[in-house]
Amino acid sequence: MLDAAIADSSDTDIQGSSEPIDVARIFDRGIALSIFAKALAEQSARGGSLKGRLGLTSEEFATFARYCGWEGVEPEIEASHVQMADEQGWVRDLLQRHAEPGSPIAALLAPIVARRAMEANHLWEDLGLDCRGSLTRLMQRHFGELARLNTNNMRWKRFLYRRLCEEEGVSHCTSPTCSICPDVNECFDEGSIERSIAVGKQAPR
Repeated sequence: MLDAAIADSSDTDIQGSSEPIDVARIFDRGIALSIFAKALAEQSARGGSLKGRLGLTSEEFATFARYCGWEGVEPEIEASHVQMADEQGWVRDLLQRHAEPGSPIAALLAPIVARRAMEANHLWEDLGLDCRGSLTRLMQRHFGELARLNTNNMRWKRFLYRRLCEEEGVSHCTSPTCSICPDVNECFDEGSIERSIAVGKQAPR
């Protein structure tokens, strides 16, 4: 079904989108290629499973590769399920709950964004995107309901974890990667509880 939806995406756009179909489709394809290229570069430098770096099952990986036009890239032969940290699964489920029903690739982007959120840099960087604005547009197009809740223009990784914590009734929380991020002071307001928590996670330098 996902393959069929992606095949049909050349003729249809996300319902309610005001963007011309060609521009929207080109943006989505560019995003997908950037993500794929980032994962390939990481695999070349650090090894590991390519589909594991994308958080995809073998079937999902094959679909994503076809969408990118890289049908010759085959996933590694290993277990079909995805090994993931609890946090990764929580972020994936959050995104899946808010995926745009008319999006041909939201079902693929949810596990990919969740997996890349486990890396140490800003989320847009670990997705291989050119700027934070590209990630914002991705979220607005494919996870619009969720994106509209980010009324304070919060950094996306922080926002996703804030939403998870709010759903669990926790007032203050930070991303697990705050412990190794050099930009903690830029993400949180000075004197805020969240900033104190994030700084407290970091080892002395």
